[in-house]
Amino acid sequence: MKANHQKYIVALLSAFILAMVATPTISAKTLVLGLNITNYDGNKIKVNPGDTISITAGDRDHLRICNIHGDSLNPVTIINGPGLVKVGTTVTHFAVIIDDCSFFRFTGTGDPQYKYGIKIWRTPYGRNGLSIDGTSTNYEIDHIEVCRTGFAGICANPKPDCDDRINRGNFVRRNTEFHDNYIHSTAGEGLYIGHSFYEGYTITCDSVPVLKYPHELHGVKIYNNIIDSAGYDAIQVGCATKGCYIFNNKITNYGTGNVQDQKYGIILNPGTGGECYGNSIIKGTGTGIGIFGIGDNKIYNNLIVNPGYPLSDTMTTTRSMGIFCDDRFLIENPSFKIINNTIVSPKGDGIRFYSTKTHNNQISNNVILHPGTFGTYGSWEAPNTCYVNTKNAVDAQITNNYYSNVQPGENMISNADSLYNFCKLLPIVDAGMDVSLFGITTDFFGVDRAINGISDIGAFEYPVGTAQLQRAQSIKIIPRNSIGELYIYSEKKEKIEAISIYQLSGQLIMRLTPQCDNISIPVDSKLNSGIYLVCVNTENDECKSKISIYSQRQPL
Repeated sequence: MKANHQKYIVALLSAFILAMVATPTISAKTLVLGLNITNYDGNKIKVNPGDTISITAGDRDHLRICNIHGDSLNPVTIINGPGLVKVGTTVTHFAVIIDDCSFFRFTGTGDPQYKYGIKIWRTPYGRNGLSIDGTSTNYEIDHIEVCRTGFAGICANPKPDCDDRINRGNFVRRNTEFHDNYIHSTAGEGLYIGHSFYEGYTITCDSVPVLKYPHELHGVKIYNNIIDSAGYDAIQVGCATKGCYIFNNKITNYGTGNVQDQKYGIILNPGTGGECYGNSIIKGTGTGIGIFGIGDNKIYNNLIVNPGYPLSDTMTTTRSMGIFCDDRFLIENPSFKIINNTIVSPKGDGIRFYSTKTHNNQISNNVILHPGTFGTYGSWEAPNTCYVNTKNAVDAQITNNYYSNVQPGENMISNADSLYNFCKLLPIVDAGMDVSLFGITTDFFGVDRAINGISDIGAFEYPVGTAQLQRAQSIKIIPRNSIGELYIYSEKKEKIEAISIYQLSGQLIMRLTPQCDNISIPVDSKLNSGIYLVCVNTENDECKSKISIYSQRQPL
């Protein structure tokens, strides 16, 4: 027994020694990047995995960081020191550029007094705020403010080169994250991630035009960013063939430049797959979400409000859609899923789906309100063309969508909370199809979709009992918008003694005493489009309900 015990001790000590030799301890250090330094080169300054580069607070004209490499377990952290780092230039071609770096985090979280501890506030015409170039890969960009740039706010789309160093087949950009950044007032895109021309880009090499192919992106996450007043698209992603997720971003006033084909809230360029969900896209000159991806795209739980409208009195815009999808570069046996989105007042169609090369597409559980093309299509078109517009050859299941031409007031759609309160007045609770089959388990706010086993329509899921309480009433108030009437009846066949209809401001619009158990009120001759509080009384029952109606009658 004693000999065996000694052998065990020897074996344990040997394993410990081998482990120490095989896994060397990294001694991380902090390096200071002073105000006088404009070029920080890892080939000249020794930076090890796990080190921190602290950028001295204060104003500087520009900054280039290159050849910095961490590893998968010990990234290099590049962070503002105590205070605010401000970078702004009018003379150089960049403000901040990160070139040929890997396994790093560039973050503005160095001082708790500043949510965005690094601010890039000015660049010349045609120049980006933050550019991530060359073979840079495996990185995280967060808590950066970028504004007043001559082109994109944050740009990570290196063009193919003549020596093929970063071209497809030789390089893949992996595991990149852009989150919790504030980007505003840019001349170009807010976030421009990945190249736009997956199927080839022509460059000149030795005076000869050559078609080159940009590298792919594997593993892209873009989330929790605030993007306001981007001149072009708020978020543009291309060549992200694997693991792309765009979620929980707040986008407002996009496409301020009003440049054709450069004014999407979010655009998924050719070569891009993955999921786009939980984004709030409110007011812009172009389409809310453009889908030109590889065909495994899933678009769900997004709020899209007022896409395609001018942002100033002097601006004119063309008709744009809530969501637009067509065929670009596709994978084998592709299908698109457009599910549980809420689209309000697009200047054009709610959803225009023109992808004819895909199969088994799904357009379901979407709320679409007040499309600008309502009533503009001729009698030869299907009656719901303005809500979901498809070509004859489209293979899609279109089901459980809610369509209405009611136009909410601006105060009802100014943000996600107000839109949530407005939509709960619609007959969408427990009216959706089961979306767990598509891997959709939560709503815009992260609420469980299967909370009572039935999904609601639109981006929001409402508490258990919302629909049941409505159904429990013996008095039914039903807007029949398709035939222009409000229908009210008593399931108990009791005489309706009084009907009072109020504006939400409290002003009485109409009072009736029908003395019968059912009544139809013509909408066109009585009420404008909007939300009303309807109070109905019988001898033994009372019902109060907010209802949404629309009419062709113009407001006085």
